[in-house]
Amino acid sequence: MKNKAHKGLLDQLVARKQELIALEQHSSPDKIQNLDLGHGDDMDIAESIVEQEMSITMKLRSSNEIIMIDEAIEKIKKGDYGTCENCERQIENKRLKARPFVKFCIECQEEMERNNEESASPGTLPQFGKLE
Repeated sequence: MKNKAHKGLLDQLVARKQELIALEQHSSPDKIQNLDLGHGDDMDIAESIVEQEMSITMKLRSSNEIIMIDEAIEKIKKGDYGTCENCERQIENKRLKARPFVKFCIECQEEMERNNEESASPGTLPQFGKLE
């Protein structure tokens, strides 16, 4: 481990991972269930579909964040935490404190987002990367 700041961020990452796992266990299978489209009016069915989509989206986001947290923890252990995966410069401590699992410095992240927005075709939603 490079320094005490990384120890604090490791503790933050572990705590966030435990929080996400607890949320997943609390909200799991009963929130994502088979839709019964034979009962209720159109509004009930639409609400049920929206709830299902929201539950699935939240589960995917949570799972992605856990993966990124695991990657950050591994980087801390290896001693290469806090280095931008694109330009290999050091990521600012302020950014790491706010989002300790980020992979890119702010400049590279903004550049990727600009490129992603420019490459999106008209009428489609821009595709943003993982929760960075």
